[in-house]
Amino acid sequence: MVQTLIFLPILAAAFLAITPYARIIYLLCAIALGVGSLVSISLFVSPENIPFYFSDGLKILVVIADVVLLFYFLYQGIAYKNRLIIFLSLLQLVLYGWAESIAPSAGAAEMIVDDLSKMMFLIINIVGGIIVFYSVRYMEEESASPFKKRLLTIGLMLFLSVMNAIVCANSLLLFFFLFEMTTLASYLLIAFRDDEISRTNALRALWMNQIGGVVILLGTLVSIYGFDTVMLDALVQNSGGMLLLSVALLSMAALVKGASIPFDGWLLGAMVAPTPVSAMLHSATMVKIAPYLILKLAPAWAETTLGDTFSAIGALVFITASYLALSRSVFKEILGYSTVALLGLMMALAAIGTTESMALATVLMVFHALSKALLFLAAGVLEKRYHLKNVEDMAGIAHRAPETIGYVMFGFISLTLPPFGLFMGKMFAIESVSSLLRERPILLIVLLGIIIGSALLVLLYFKVSSALISNSSDVEERETEILPLGFRFPMMALSILAVLTAAWFMLLQDDSALMLFLLPLVVILLLPRFIRKMDRYDRIQPYHCGEKEPFDAALVYYEPSARIKQIIYWSFGLLFVGVAFVGAFS
Repeated sequence: MVQTLIFLPILAAAFLAITPYARIIYLLCAIALGVGSLVSISLFVSPENIPFYFSDGLKILVVIADVVLLFYFLYQGIAYKNRLIIFLSLLQLVLYGWAESIAPSAGAAEMIVDDLSKMMFLIINIVGGIIVFYSVRYMEEESASPFKKRLLTIGLMLFLSVMNAIVCANSLLLFFFLFEMTTLASYLLIAFRDDEISRTNALRALWMNQIGGVVILLGTLVSIYGFDTVMLDALVQNSGGMLLLSVALLSMAALVKGASIPFDGWLLGAMVAPTPVSAMLHSATMVKIAPYLILKLAPAWAETTLGDTFSAIGALVFITASYLALSRSVFKEILGYSTVALLGLMMALAAIGTTESMALATVLMVFHALSKALLFLAAGVLEKRYHLKNVEDMAGIAHRAPETIGYVMFGFISLTLPPFGLFMGKMFAIESVSSLLRERPILLIVLLGIIIGSALLVLLYFKVSSALISNSSDVEERETEILPLGFRFPMMALSILAVLTAAWFMLLQDDSALMLFLLPLVVILLLPRFIRKMDRYDRIQPYHCGEKEPFDAALVYYEPSARIKQIIYWSFGLLFVGVAFVGAFS
């Protein structure tokens, strides 16, 4: 069944490439979504782990494909005269050749489907499949040739295939190859519109993610020389300083792929791509590699100085990214910074290494994927149908687009309030971390990070919500919104899944709590009606405070100075380098 998850998107992409008919395209996407979801659920309820062993021929094909990929990166660096990409590509070629030449030929499984992989399958194939379905309708309004419109959906399909493979990769060399395949996918998808800003942001995403590839190879070399293995499951079962060094290097790759500060630039730059790309990168697939990898590494550094240090850094990322989000005015950028923040929290909990903290990190991953995908899809509707990107320009939009704004408000509710997993996960995380403070005082930073970061995000969501439901006196247009099925179905599906997942989560805690799931269901059904009935008021009004002349009071965005930003980014960069030193000398 695992082969189905890997090869079904490839097969669907091949059919998409040759058919120009919209109904067939929708049907293919629906079939891929349905089959992928059913297979993922079937694997999730299956108790056993599934190992896969590669033949010698398949291993050779992977090596050839990896070398070709690295040479393609080198070509892109030469073509666009980017010295950093050229240098990183050459360095990767040298390190990869070195690692392959000394890698042991043990008969261990190159891929293993474990419980974490099964959870990731659910996120990738259900949430990612919904995004792919949404992309078909979204691209119909894109100014491009019919084939190029299909090309984006094809790219997203292939992306799902790579993601399904990477979450069960056990060989570090195979993981590196698939890691760089996700880099290739993000590079091509970000550059989709092929204008100057898209190309610039795509190149930045390329070299930043290449840094992650370099540290994976360095961590692999340490694993080979220290423990004579390239298998992740075998690596984490060892002990000693060499183990911590290898884990520290691999964790830095997670920081890059998770767009942690100072590597957040590549993910925020992805906003220039069509919205389905942003949704895929931010919610369902790419960035989830970060907490996934930390969870895989957690047994190796549980209750160590390195693990606690990394956890504290993740908490600081949570606070900092939440603060930076307050200065943004572009809706998708706000969502992007909140993604960076919450990924920092997930990695912080995963790095603590207790059974409870790792479970909570997994819960946050699931609920974040559903809620953030919903918000990005709604942002795409606002962008395509109403040509709105900045929050300041959305005065009156609640009356013009009550259903879409209803989904936005529900998305914020699912990120902020009970009984949804993000609220419950943070609440249980506070309890869990508090119980560890006596033995591990450094976790006080994590505890404060959860509290402060959560407060900042609540402030952020309420600030944006107040702007969306406000109205200027000069806005007269009211209309009954009629969303196409291609837009309505994905957002409704994600909302219902969020409710059902919350109900399932509450059932695991207490049967009596099941009643709480009725509240968000009522919100979904009635929120658009309430929004449509709201009275208007001015967002900008004359304000007197003892001055001779009144001035206009409106939304204020507090932007940190360039110097403050520079200090923040360099500080985090040095902290992450320090992680490697902690691992080396522990």
